[in-house]
Formats: sequence, C-alpha cells, structure tokens
Amino acid sequence: MGVSNVLVPVSGDTADEEAVRLACNLVRKKRGLIYVLYVIEVERQLPLDAELDLRIRKGETVLTYMEAIAKEEKYEVDTELIQAREMGPAIVDEARDRGVGLIVMGVPYKTPFGAFSLGDAAPYVLRNAPCAVWLYRERMPKEVLSEPR
Repeated sequence: MGVSNVLVPVSGDTADEEAVRLACNLVRKKRGLIYVLYVIEVERQLPLDAELDLRIRKGETVLTYMEAIAKEEKYEVDTELIQAREMGPAIVDEARDRGVGLIVMGVPYKTPFGAFSLGDAAPYVLRNAPCAVWLYRERMPKEVLSEPR
C-alpha cells in the first residue's frame, strides 16, 4: 500500500505503540508524514478551551512516548494535542484537514460488561472517515484465551 500521510490517534492505551510502529512501517518507503493525535474530550458543561492541566499533562506524556517509539523505528512524527467534545468527530476532522490517506487506530482488547467492545470512537471513524481506516486490535489477554467459548 503506497500511503504517504497517516494519522494515528492515540489515547494512552496499550495498542497505541503497535499502531505507531505499523504506521512507521507503512510510510517508510515513501518517506511520508505521520501525524500522532491525542484528543482530550471536554465535557459539555465546560468551555472547549477549559484548562485541564492533568489531562493535558497525560496527553503530552503519551505523545512524548509515541515520539520515542517512532524514533526507535528511525522515524519522526508530528504530534498534536487537541481538545474536543468527542474523539470520533475530532479524528475525522483532523484526517480531513490534513488530507491523510490512512488512519491507523490502535484498539485495546476491552470487555466492558463481559463483551468485547470497540468503544465509541472507532465505529464513528469507520463510518465517517474520508480515507482508509486500519484498526490494530491488540492480542487477547491470556485469561480470555483460556476461557471456554
């Protein structure tokens, strides 16, 4: 696949690292651009530009770690931290604004209420993204693998 620009939304979940590695490997031949995006969801009762110091620090820490992962892959990434009402629309808007050809999203293996879930952002991005979308779902935990089906 000859993609030159990729958006990798990250949230601090365990699947983010592999999503960044995958993006680096996909664009390496074309020396394309990788944008790593961290979205802080701001509750509706707060102004969109509210000072959310703890969440901003977490986002900056996650982005710094993703830069280090890319550096291990001998690649540089552009990072951005934004505040938005919802993650899914923010990711789609960034993809559209940056004209990326691919979004690579890491999806942790989560089982809220006993059933696997993609959460809210991934289905929204799959439905609305203007470009191709790849989901990287992390491996099932060993305890889930050993459960009878």
